[in-house]
Amino acid sequence: MARASVHLSIATFIFTLAAGVAPVHGQRLPTTAMPTHYDLKVAPDLAAATFSGEETVKIMLSAATDRIVLNAAEIEFQEVTVTAGGRVQKAVVTLDANKEQATFKVPSAIPVGPAEIRIKYTGILNDQLRGLYLSKANNRRYAVTQLEATDARRMFPSFDEPAFKATFALTAVIDTGDHAISNGGVVSDTPGPAGKHTVTFETTPKMSTYLVALAVGDFECTAGSADGIPVRICSTPDKKALTGFALESALEIMKYLNGYYSVKYPFKKLDVVAVPDFAAGAMENTAAIFYRETFLLADPKNASVQVRKQIAEVLAHEIAHQWFGDLVTMQWWDDIWLNEGFANWMQTKPIAAWKPDWQMELDEVQANQAAMGLDALRSTRPIRARASTPAEINELFDPIAYEKGAAVLRMVESWVGAEAFRTGVNAYIEGFKYGNARAEDFWATLTKSTGKPVDRVMSTFVDQPGVPLVEATVTCGASGTTVTLTQERYVRDAPQRAAPAQVWHIPVCLRTSSGKFTCELLTKKSTTVTLDACPVWIMSNARGSGYYRAAYPDEVLKKLAADVGTLSPTERIAVLSDEWALVRACRDGVGEYLDLASGFRGERAEAVMATLTGTLDTIGEYVARGAARPAYRAWLAGLLRPALQGVGWDGRPAEPDDRRALRANVIASLGETARDAEVLAKAREVIRQELAKPGAVEPTLLTVVVHLAAIEGDAALYDQYLARSQAATDPEERYRYLYGLTSFTDPALLKRTMDLALGPDVRSQDTKLVIARMLGNSEGRDLAWDLLRARWDDVQKKTGEFVGNTVIVGALSNFCDLGKAAEIRSFFATHKVPDAERTLQQTIERVESCARLADAQDDRLAEWLKRGSNGSTTR
Repeated sequence: MARASVHLSIATFIFTLAAGVAPVHGQRLPTTAMPTHYDLKVAPDLAAATFSGEETVKIMLSAATDRIVLNAAEIEFQEVTVTAGGRVQKAVVTLDANKEQATFKVPSAIPVGPAEIRIKYTGILNDQLRGLYLSKANNRRYAVTQLEATDARRMFPSFDEPAFKATFALTAVIDTGDHAISNGGVVSDTPGPAGKHTVTFETTPKMSTYLVALAVGDFECTAGSADGIPVRICSTPDKKALTGFALESALEIMKYLNGYYSVKYPFKKLDVVAVPDFAAGAMENTAAIFYRETFLLADPKNASVQVRKQIAEVLAHEIAHQWFGDLVTMQWWDDIWLNEGFANWMQTKPIAAWKPDWQMELDEVQANQAAMGLDALRSTRPIRARASTPAEINELFDPIAYEKGAAVLRMVESWVGAEAFRTGVNAYIEGFKYGNARAEDFWATLTKSTGKPVDRVMSTFVDQPGVPLVEATVTCGASGTTVTLTQERYVRDAPQRAAPAQVWHIPVCLRTSSGKFTCELLTKKSTTVTLDACPVWIMSNARGSGYYRAAYPDEVLKKLAADVGTLSPTERIAVLSDEWALVRACRDGVGEYLDLASGFRGERAEAVMATLTGTLDTIGEYVARGAARPAYRAWLAGLLRPALQGVGWDGRPAEPDDRRALRANVIASLGETARDAEVLAKAREVIRQELAKPGAVEPTLLTVVVHLAAIEGDAALYDQYLARSQAATDPEERYRYLYGLTSFTDPALLKRTMDLALGPDVRSQDTKLVIARMLGNSEGRDLAWDLLRARWDDVQKKTGEFVGNTVIVGALSNFCDLGKAAEIRSFFATHKVPDAERTLQQTIERVESCARLADAQDDRLAEWLKRGSNGSTTR
């Protein structure tokens, strides 16, 4: 499942919206009854927002029993019978709403062996975007499923745990004129009953309940094929023209994955469906992937670089899930990283092969940094963490499962070699296809196939929290050159309390100034490596592929700063990120980072520039205070203006995507953080041109310009943005201007935006994203927080339980003040968020850590600026 984003880039999205559930007690099902097959007939009544169901579940009993327990929620049972040994018994149904379970009790014990449960029931097409729910668009209604993680039980009574795999034969009785899309292909479509037609789908292979899919409505599709597999991209009729790029991407991705895996695509077709209301970003239902429209649809002529990359990357993620997650499924949700981490690891590979100019290897290293940022908190969690309730399960869908899981896989792949890793991955899939697996199954397979201790490495990264810090100290002497490697846990607020004592098995890869590359497995607190020559400098995370922070002695950092041009772009990202991490932990001063940053004046790789400006923006917002702020802004403008002069405001027709993204990145930082008067004036001029003549501005730049022009924008500009958003059919256009409303700083306009978010013109799936962006507005954040607290009940009422609170709670980490941390803690003491408990802890820790950073570094920044921005600094 791909998570919905608060940010522009898929590499930085953090929290899923589909993470909210009512608090219930954890309760696993008994294993006495094992399902083998479901016959399921569902009849949605779109007008009444209800559905009826008839179901036969074939099971195998391992012990005689007079009761069967399965999952059910928001289901009304009309009749339940159990058949075994030629005898039919009517069951008495007892419901436990708190456990979301139903118990079927029969008069006499059911014998060991096969049995059938027949159920007639009804349910509701809810407005909570979970189970089988109601979606609305174009003055009509749709029925759509979202069953991960624990909501199949809302569509049909089921053994709703991932290990209870079975086959499914689904039939849908739908309105005449509507279409139905499910996991299997259509095997029959017959008229009747009156006003309806009955669509029967092919029986699926064995799969988990959360992967069952059904979409009902007037969907239209664009079709193609890859390696003989039919592929369709489907949408509501008004958006069919926006499906072309997604189809092109899906075909390329399918071809690549079929070439990578020894098991070819294991299903008979692939449908990818954009639905009007969808809580998550996308969902990997077997052979029927469902999507939020903004992640799949794009104007073929006017899509920005960010949107095209996002569409391709999320498609690669979801199609990769057809192997990792659907064909081979984790045994229980504590190993959800086996689904999500693997999909994140794979998602860049097909795109890198198809679009090498997108430099996906840089996105991988950026994703590593995002994961390490969260993993640096004391409130982080291990990749594999206990979860039993739906709330606990859903909160596992976080950057630790996705980005950290992928980062650890990439590190191991780099260490053992790409082909050896591929061989192990294929052996794992072959060994567990159509079944379930645990982490131990994967790393045991890799250990056997590669001959390296992958199990010992991965277990230390999967089963303990946090990120290692590796320090490399070089000693050169007459008898030779040695590098002493030392590890400890990196914690952002290390000076406050000692970091927990932990040891990882870390493949540490080194590169010297002469180009020598070597890897050493660091399995204890310290070890020594011998080199054949004394290097000028040593890069402690060569290629940036390791999941660890690297600390450099002062003299080595200075030499790296003077020689950054010899580092690869991935290594430049790693060096910048590692030094900033040391500043965040108050191990180094902000001056050391800015000395290093000054060496990047000639940087033109967009991903490296994004890493650099991301940190410089943070310094500008939180550390540059008082008189230091205008001086810092002037220094930043001087650093970035050469890059803007190089790329200019006006792009060339056939210029590379990287150049377009670089232009947008530099202009954003110059306008937002440096508050460069010329840039802001130009942004206002450009937006006037675009509003007067839509399509006049290159779309990648336009998103940035919309934001910058709003900073000092008035009510007239606000009204123009609102009108453009409401008139748009292209999702990128709609959200560009909708989110642009959150960038205005006039309090009256911010209040209008909150009213808009909670009104009928913003979908419930988007409400919390809009509010989260308001909390990202540095000049409107305090007011947004006041408004959020005042209207908390309205927010919860509109978005319901399933459109979870992690996105809003996470956005509060934009504060950087101990007083605000206390306010957040106090508010949520009386406004509980069971779906975001860990996120709340992490948010408070981030806010407090930021406040300490600002207090510790603001005077150092002022001193560095006074010295002319190039004086020596002390560590």
